[in-house]
Amino acid sequence: MKNEKQYTKVKLNHDSVETRVKFADLNKNNTLEDYKAEVEKGDFSYQDVLVRQVVYVSQGVFDYLAGEFLEDNDVWDKVGGSNLTKEDLVAFDAKFEHASTKDFWEWGAEAQTWFRKHSKTEVSKVVNVDSGEVFYANTEGYKYARYVGLPA
Repeated sequence: MKNEKQYTKVKLNHDSVETRVKFADLNKNNTLEDYKAEVEKGDFSYQDVLVRQVVYVSQGVFDYLAGEFLEDNDVWDKVGGSNLTKEDLVAFDAKFEHASTKDFWEWGAEAQTWFRKHSKTEVSKVVNVDSGEVFYANTEGYKYARYVGLPA
């Protein structure tokens, strides 16, 4: 799978689609089943995301990707992170004492709320063309599915 093109990507760049996704509280799981189990327990949060690309795959490729999230793969175009502009981050840092240079969990509730309200996470949407099953991947700039979301 790594070196064979067994998928079709559609980049959305300027026509990104906004949707709501469930992200498990326990992240960096290796399989879709692990994420589903966390969400089924109620251990998740909703997050608004921007779909930057859609990857259409067969059942076999879907199963492979869904079982190897932490494996580097060419299917991931390093899509992820926040859609905030540099100007937004300057304003954020001025308001919250350079919070962007710290870990998110060190910011405090007000800064976290502001950030979540004003930014969206960029993701790839993976669609199983055989079953219609979907998941969302935020790579945070890596070549693996660092965080995976489920449809809300």
